[in-house]
Amino acid sequence: MYVIKNAIKNLARNSKRNIIIACITIAVIMGAVVSITINNAANRIIQDARLDIGSRVDIGIDLFRLNALGLGPEGRVSMTIDAYIGFADSGYLANTIFNVEMMAFSDSVFAIGDTSMGQTPSPDPSMANMMTMKLIGTSHPDNLPDFGTHRHIIDGRMFDGLNEIIISKELAAHNEVSVGDIIVIESVHHPVRTFELEVVGIYSDTTDEFTEWWLAMFGMFAENRRNEILTGFDTIIAAGFETDAGLSMDAIYFLRNPDYLPYFEAEVRGMGLPDIFDVSINQAALDRVTGPLNSLRGTSLTFTVIVLVLGAIVLALISYMAIRERKYEIGVLRAIGMGKLKIALGVFTETVAITAICLIIGLGIGLVTAQPVADMLLANEVEAAETQAAATGGDGGGRVLFAGGEMQTDNPAAGYRPISEININIGPHIIMQIILLAFALAIFSSLIAIIVITKYEPMQILSNKA
Repeated sequence: MYVIKNAIKNLARNSKRNIIIACITIAVIMGAVVSITINNAANRIIQDARLDIGSRVDIGIDLFRLNALGLGPEGRVSMTIDAYIGFADSGYLANTIFNVEMMAFSDSVFAIGDTSMGQTPSPDPSMANMMTMKLIGTSHPDNLPDFGTHRHIIDGRMFDGLNEIIISKELAAHNEVSVGDIIVIESVHHPVRTFELEVVGIYSDTTDEFTEWWLAMFGMFAENRRNEILTGFDTIIAAGFETDAGLSMDAIYFLRNPDYLPYFEAEVRGMGLPDIFDVSINQAALDRVTGPLNSLRGTSLTFTVIVLVLGAIVLALISYMAIRERKYEIGVLRAIGMGKLKIALGVFTETVAITAICLIIGLGIGLVTAQPVADMLLANEVEAAETQAAATGGDGGGRVLFAGGEMQTDNPAAGYRPISEININIGPHIIMQIILLAFALAIFSSLIAIIVITKYEPMQILSNKA
């Protein structure tokens, strides 16, 4: 007990030196709090993004591989519908979304902008003016693009059964169609399939009518988004399509874990998927989204190491010099019979007491400053990423796929933006990490002092003082 009381008194006796030690310790703890919390938050967000974007698998013909074989796009192999559906039975998958688009024509329902007045369509799909509307099917209506933002059901309900559709209010008004009516449309591609469809819902649409200005200029009203007829995936497939030829077919597979990709690929290869098809995640999009966070994580990790190493060195040097200054005090204590162990315990108690006080102050300051520091650093990283993307003319390269009957030449990272927000949450595990690091520094600096204490004998210390 005397050792501990004496150690506490020594804190006041050597106040100037202890204030210097406290300031350095607070700075180290504060820096560690900020960098560790940022690193943990970045890791958490990156993992979430990896499970989201990194779990999505696309299958399509790799045009680079196709050209390497000298086949060209015209030599592609159509995937059977059964193959698309069969791959979805894999145990490595958490979910699968099937999307399909089909160009259509009707001699009783006229598309907005249509002047053909019911002319019989040509089976040649190059006759773009014969494609008056587009039938779009999905296995997951919840994933329909723009619904909930630019599109809303205003009459009826969402489709959920075979041969049920929803149409835009403009298309409904143009043809005097209401909920409950039956419309007949036909596929443009040969052989022609006929669909008798029940309108179960009408939706409002505030999207741009055409995604590109030239589509409107050339009268390609099949690309007018008001002429889109939305239905279930099974409605289109039930018409008897055996392959994706004549359709724009898209199967999106979601792995239960991104690490399962090689196993899933091996499985679908075993089911007959040709080598010309590529099976991969959207790595370009993942890199685009998490790039600034990866840089931020690297910066915070480097800063943590530098702060801890420099802090440990500085504290060790100060402890060494402090013990040398107190050498006579130690010699007196040794001369009156106090053992090395008790003196070492007293020095250790002083260090722990200073560290405990600094830990409270450093944690408090670190918790307050962590969020604004993280926001500032991430904003700089995002700006740097955007500048680099603009300088290179895009978001980076990627695969060129021929999937679903269409050449996918768009950048795989298009539509994705870097994560620009980070929320700092200080959990018990982070606080425990800081506490362990702080006391590890205390132990390290104390060891330096203890080594010096045990090096000299009391008479040698006193004689040197004299």
